[in-house]
Order: sequence, then C-alpha cells, then structure tokens
Amino acid sequence: MNFLQPGFNYKSTFKLALLSATSLFLLTPSVKAVSANNSEQLIPQPQQICPTLKLLPKRSFDTAKYSVYICRGDNNNALGYYVRISKTDNSKITVPITSTTGETYIATKGEIAYAVTPYELQVIKNRRVVLKERVNNAIAGDGQPLAKGCPEGENIFGEAETKSFIVYICGSNLPTNYIAITRSGNRRIAVALSSYNSKGAPEASQYIAVNGDIRYILTRKVLRISDNGQTIIKEKVLRWN
Repeated sequence: MNFLQPGFNYKSTFKLALLSATSLFLLTPSVKAVSANNSEQLIPQPQQICPTLKLLPKRSFDTAKYSVYICRGDNNNALGYYVRISKTDNSKITVPITSTTGETYIATKGEIAYAVTPYELQVIKNRRVVLKERVNNAIAGDGQPLAKGCPEGENIFGEAETKSFIVYICGSNLPTNYIAITRSGNRRIAVALSSYNSKGAPEASQYIAVNGDIRYILTRKVLRISDNGQTIIKEKVLRWN
C-alpha cells in the first residue's frame, strides 16, 4: 500500500493500528519474564523427601499405597529418618529412627511405631498391628535390590507368611529350595528341599527341607521346625501366595 497516495489519511490509520496493538496486549495472558539465571524456576521441582537437602535417602521401599524412604542421619538423630509418602493424597510423615537391626528400620512417635523391612511395612499402635503392606520393591542408595527371596532366575512356587518368617519355595522347573527370611533382623535361611508333595488338593501341599539335625516342614496351614526330632518352632501360616 502507498501511504503517500492522494486521499490516504495516515494519521487515522496510525491511530487505529496503535489502538489494535494496545487491545491485543491487554487480552494476552501475562507471562512473567525470567532471567537466564533463574530459568530453573520454570521447571517443577520434585518434592523434597528428607528433612534437609543434605540428608539424601539411603533406602527406598515401595508398597501398593506408600513410598517409604530411610534418610541419612544428622547431629539431631544419628540413625536417620523414616519418611512415608502416601500415593493417594501425597501426604507425608517424617519420624526419627529409633532402632535398626540389619535392614529393619523402626521409628517411634508416641504410642505408634513405624517398621519397614525389604519385605513388609507395618504400623503398630499400642502393640497392635494396625497396618501391614507387602513391600514390592526395596532398593539401596546405590540402586541394588535389598530383598532376596528366590535366587535370580528361579521361580516362586509358594510364598508363606508366619509370625516369625517369610518363606519362599523356589526352583527352576520344579521346587528345589526352601528359603526363609526371619522377620526380626532379616536373617536368610536357605536349604535344599529333600522332598515335596504339591499334587492333589492345595491343603495337601507339603515341603520338607533338612539341614543336619534341623528339619523344616511347610504346609499351607503350618510351619514346623524340629531339632533332632523335637519340635522347636510351630507357627500357623497367616498368608499363602
């Protein structure tokens, strides 16, 4: 367009263009300018897990409903901190750890005790278990798995829980190993199966492992451990998978 052609009112046109630009500016959502040095403010930051940024998690445990972290200690609490985050509402509790045994961590606050191992999460109130969840994944700070049930490459033919043990029946094509984890201290017991019967009705299943004078007998109802023929432990199977 020739702005110098006869009859062209350049003042009116300029005024109209200025008015249009002003209207466009007022209707456009404002964007806060951020300098290059503060550009990280535009990136959502992950939720801080431990009490301070210096206290990195050294253990993480994952259940169906919760993510649990064990944070490193400081001058206020040398044993570290228990942090539990809910997967439903993202709520978080942080409690100083009061005792550890192997990979068992216990944090106590008033009448409530929070306990986590590579195999299960528990909340105990007045000596009564009010929450128990299976740990699906347990990882150390270096990324290595903490839970050791069946050896790598073997299948789980049975998994039983009693008051004192978590027991796995393991093997490749057939059951060959009895693996038990003590719920206190996570001590691992591994013994080759000497015989088993998994045919017929499920309640008839029986697995026997022998280590010297110690005999382990597991059914879907009970775990019996005997020493030289004398029963030293007999516990009801609380859960079978």
